[in-house]
Amino acid sequence: MTTVLAFIGMVAAPAQADTEKPPPGISAEAWRARPAAPVFSASASPILCFSGHVQGIGWTAWDCNDGDWAYAGTENQSLSLEAILIIAHSTGGRTCAQAHSKDIGWGAFPCEDDGREFAVGTTGQSRQMEAFRFRHTTRWSCNNAHGQNYGWQKEGCVGPDQYRMAGTTGQSLRLEAATATIL
Repeated sequence: MTTVLAFIGMVAAPAQADTEKPPPGISAEAWRARPAAPVFSASASPILCFSGHVQGIGWTAWDCNDGDWAYAGTENQSLSLEAILIIAHSTGGRTCAQAHSKDIGWGAFPCEDDGREFAVGTTGQSRQMEAFRFRHTTRWSCNNAHGQNYGWQKEGCVGPDQYRMAGTTGQSLRLEAATATIL
């Protein structure tokens, strides 16, 4: 995936204070180690950014779209995507996501306003994500997944306040990469 720079740089510290409690499933150590949130310039188009927590690697750099797709994870390396860190800008609504993790099933389905980062999945537990759901409260949203034994699935989009699942459940197949966009 190509990253179109739709932000003006990186801040020295995360948008949320390190003293803030990490999201469910995310270890305090991983929450403190997450990449600094992007700083966005004015944009007429919605912007979505992902950072993936990958088995044996930790958090990857932010990948932001600008009318394209945000990307998290790896391909063709047989590594599990364990969590996704998400932040959106200029959407005029709330961005929501949910992870299906090995031996846990579906976790919380948090939603955040523009400029507020959040994470789904787990860290420090060696649990692969197997699927993820994605939605936006006021705009169309799209997502896709790359997984063990099946590669990339077919892209799909849903209307406002509907969610779409990508990946698999009940098959114990690791999610290796995920993409999404907000239209």
